[in-house]
Amino acid sequence: MPWKDQFGWTRAQLGGVIGLARLEGGIAGPITGWCVDTFGPRRMMFAGIGAMGGGFLLLSRISSITQLYLVFLAFLAIGSSFGTFRPLQVAIANWFMRRRGRAMGLLMSGSGLGGSLVFLLAILIERVGWQSAAVTAGILMWVIGLPLTAVVRHRPSDMGLNIDGDPDPEEGTGAPAETDTGDERPEQHARKWWQKDKRVEPDLGVWQALRTPVFWILALTYAIWAAMPGITTVHVAPFLQEQLELEYVTAVGALSFFVAASIIGRLGFGVLADYFDARIIMSGLFLFQGFGLFLFPQVTSIEQVPFYGMVFAIPYGGTIPMRSIIQGYFFGRRSFGTISGLLQFVDLPATVAAPIWVGWRCRHIARWL
Repeated sequence: MPWKDQFGWTRAQLGGVIGLARLEGGIAGPITGWCVDTFGPRRMMFAGIGAMGGGFLLLSRISSITQLYLVFLAFLAIGSSFGTFRPLQVAIANWFMRRRGRAMGLLMSGSGLGGSLVFLLAILIERVGWQSAAVTAGILMWVIGLPLTAVVRHRPSDMGLNIDGDPDPEEGTGAPAETDTGDERPEQHARKWWQKDKRVEPDLGVWQALRTPVFWILALTYAIWAAMPGITTVHVAPFLQEQLELEYVTAVGALSFFVAASIIGRLGFGVLADYFDARIIMSGLFLFQGFGLFLFPQVTSIEQVPFYGMVFAIPYGGTIPMRSIIQGYFFGRRSFGTISGLLQFVDLPATVAAPIWVGWRCRHIARWL
């Protein structure tokens, strides 16, 4: 890794950057969620993407681990909280209900596509250096991200439209979801146990959601699952580079393959959630991810990486849009951003500790060997 080679920083120190960035994001989650619900996604995205672009430019000038931590925490982590997933998830939740699964799947597939191209950044770093690569990333954030933000709208009503693109009652037979009474539809009596529940979703406020048992069950489940994103982001490429003695670009390319494979899960399971019970889908995805984690230490050659990618990355990708789909199913869209931020807040212990602990254990085991 360039920072490790140039500055001698350990994997635990680099893992700490991600861990603390996630800590800050988790602490700020309820605040950013409330801001998005109150002021709309577009304003928050302008502020967040602007901060991230400036953060990458500052990143090109760092020379100490303290500066790295400051830039990540003050610009990149905060900018990401305000400018990326949460505002877009809130917008999608407000625009779609019947087709929310495929909409969330497409949204998360876009982020997965970007993550799968991280090997291009690795090539750029190898050719021009990490400083120039950071400057390029910052400029691209501003040149591409800010203009695209201008097209985002909070709710379909902002443009005189209805959720799911339904016509007005006098213009067609479809009843817009935003005017439904909440009564159970007649066909629900014949619903199979594995089919999607098509009853109109609830419309809970923050305090109403906090008083439901399901909120705390989801919070505990997500808190356990939250260890995986930090671990895979920080440690998969170094593990492959060190244990399999791969070149840096090859190791990052393998990580890109994991992200690319996850796109299948993000889109595929998002679409399935429009037809099948999301709770059943989520349970199956967690089981397969646990099996994938068991297999990961068994990887001993580059030829085994694609198989592992299929076993672990596809269900991992499916979990990402499913979180938003499950949340909408139980709580509705009135306070979607704030509730999402509160659920993320409960993730904090595992999110922060996991990448640091794994980095420390890898270093400890390496010394013992």
